Amino acid sequence: MNSYKTRSQEIYEEIIENRRYLHQHAELGFDLDQTRAFVTEKLKSYGYEPSELGGGITATVGKPGKTIMLRADMDALPQEEASGLPFACTSGACHSCGHDAHVAMLLGAARLLKENEDELQGTVKFCFQPCEELLSGAKSMIDAGILVNPQVDAAMGMHINYGPVDHDYHVGTFFYGEEKFCSSADAFEITVTGKSAHGSTPHAGVNALSVAANIVVALQQFFTLQQPSDETSVLSVCSLHSGSASNIIPEKAVMQGTIRTYSRPNRNYLLKRLEEIAKQTAAVWGAEAEVDIFISTPPNVNDPELTAEMGTYCREVLDDVRLAEPQSFSEDFAYYGEYVPTFFGMLYAGGPDEGYPYKLHDPHATFDETVMPYGVAAFCQCATRWLENHQ
Repeated sequence: MNSYKTRSQEIYEEIIENRRYLHQHAELGFDLDQTRAFVTEKLKSYGYEPSELGGGITATVGKPGKTIMLRADMDALPQEEASGLPFACTSGACHSCGHDAHVAMLLGAARLLKENEDELQGTVKFCFQPCEELLSGAKSMIDAGILVNPQVDAAMGMHINYGPVDHDYHVGTFFYGEEKFCSSADAFEITVTGKSAHGSTPHAGVNALSVAANIVVALQQFFTLQQPSDETSVLSVCSLHSGSASNIIPEKAVMQGTIRTYSRPNRNYLLKRLEEIAKQTAAVWGAEAEVDIFISTPPNVNDPELTAEMGTYCREVLDDVRLAEPQSFSEDFAYYGEYVPTFFGMLYAGGPDEGYPYKLHDPHATFDETVMPYGVAAFCQCATRWLENHQ
């Protein structure tokens, strides 16, 4: 078997070329026609027979046996790019979250694993996923059957990171959590329905705005007084819209917010209490409340046994691999962890001292492209070594 560490550096120019094409042709959500076509063409050029699935692309390499899935997300953000790069996207989409790098790294891994197919002791399944930014692409892939035919036994994902951090990371630092790693994200909308009346006779109506304000206070009190101190969680009410005039008691109020936490049982509990508090508080004042969770993903929880194993494999090809505390952002790779053991880590791609002062999701953001062969090597080494040890 070729050294993945060495071979990934040898295909550096192709990785860069792929990433820059994807960056310049950024697309959103499930509307990824150019991106899917590009990934399909590249996989075919490496000797694969890729197929579309759930809005994404999949392919396999190896022989019958245990199956490990490697995943990259493909979509960009609805944002005007301000990076000044010669290959910047001008369509109103922007790869400021690094998904272009994820796809380029997984394509690189696909090439190298195909070169070493005879030595693989099982199957590697590739998952090029849509619509991570709306936290719905992983679920779409699962619903379409990405975890079966062949049955997936473990899954690995990776995210690049850059910009200011509170650690002495450098280009190529790989970090991951032993268990809890990324928070859940549940975006909620609460619609309060009361009864309209004249502002001079509030008793004749039910003020939906006032009821909504009571719900906000009740939710904040719940998170302050009834959440255990060892359960990190956040509730933020971020918008509240109601009323049309200064002398009309509003019949309706609509608020939106988000809940985030790091454990699956606590997430379920918080969502249950969100609905109970909203509905019961509204009922006290003679109103009704409906709760809609319109964007959601579970917490991204690394399987402890798989993670300890994968950390060892990463250290075989990477010089700086570290354990890290849970991260505050969310990632819909978490959905795969509801069904199979998963391992998810982050690859640092440059900070202010290296000339990269902007963080993820900033339209000015750029990163050090030399980091991408490290990701290719980590994907390949983890997949190959895991299959060796799980024949």
